[in-house]
Amino acid sequence: MTSPDAVRRHRETVSRLSEPGGPLSLGAANATVRRPEWFSAPNRPRSARRRLHDSMLAEHRADTPGVAQERRAIVLAGPPGAGKSSVLREVLGDDAQKFLTVDPDEFKAKLLRQALEDGSYEAVLKPDEVRAQEATGERFFPMDLAALVHEESSLLASQARADAISRGDNVVIDGVLADPEKALELGRALEAHGYRVEVVDVEVPFEVSRRSIEQRWEHDYVAALEGRSDLGGRAVPEPYVRDVFDGPGGTSKPQHSAERLAHECRAVDRYRVFRAEVADQARTVQVDLSRTRPDAPLREGGGGRAVRTRHTASARHPVARGD
Repeated sequence: MTSPDAVRRHRETVSRLSEPGGPLSLGAANATVRRPEWFSAPNRPRSARRRLHDSMLAEHRADTPGVAQERRAIVLAGPPGAGKSSVLREVLGDDAQKFLTVDPDEFKAKLLRQALEDGSYEAVLKPDEVRAQEATGERFFPMDLAALVHEESSLLASQARADAISRGDNVVIDGVLADPEKALELGRALEAHGYRVEVVDVEVPFEVSRRSIEQRWEHDYVAALEGRSDLGGRAVPEPYVRDVFDGPGGTSKPQHSAERLAHECRAVDRYRVFRAEVADQARTVQVDLSRTRPDAPLREGGGGRAVRTRHTASARHPVARGD
């Protein structure tokens, strides 16, 4: 039986090590993109690392062999733990196999598994502070170190997205979408390649997001302790989550970015906002706007339908996500 106290202590340890400047923080000195044997500069993988990236990208594309080239895109937005994956399943329905999903968290898992396989997880990636905690008996798992592959996974996701758009693949671009300028840049790229775009924003209050992230991490960490998972759970620092909700006019940053993308990008032909006030509540369509032609404004569509998703940790993908 897993001790709740042990789980709580580990969450506190990971939180402490993930503070700005810490060994498990975003931008940590030990991040893969800062390893000179792998990267000559943060965005410049050396030849062997580039070959690894090419292999991962090919594997990612091969995982969805039924992708159609219809130049359709779904851009997902929303705070971490909002339930984007559940809403996406309802939005795609029978078309799921026609879309390639580009999600940086999938590449985090690939990079960490590769590190386990080639020995670099222990030899290169793991910080001394983690080794010190392990020496006291505390259990760590690869997703505890997810921040150390964050920039590299983002690089891979960006390349996967660019490759998919150049081929005309139907694509789901899955992320928080906290930066409106990057959202608009994405919209311009999709428009330039002749895509039809749907923006799907999933919103919940801060406390629902925070608690969902916590429950998901705990579920995946316990699964790893009990031998039911090999990677464990990915913790999302609370300061990051709070910042995501610090958007203009009391909105979240993703909601602001999604709204701007929908209204300013002529390739967007539908914009929906799903919302729930509590974790297990159905995500209900709060906004449903459509554009009949590129030079037309967005107008009211057929909103009001509830998407019946029971948002619980046990129903999730085994790799903890930051969505």
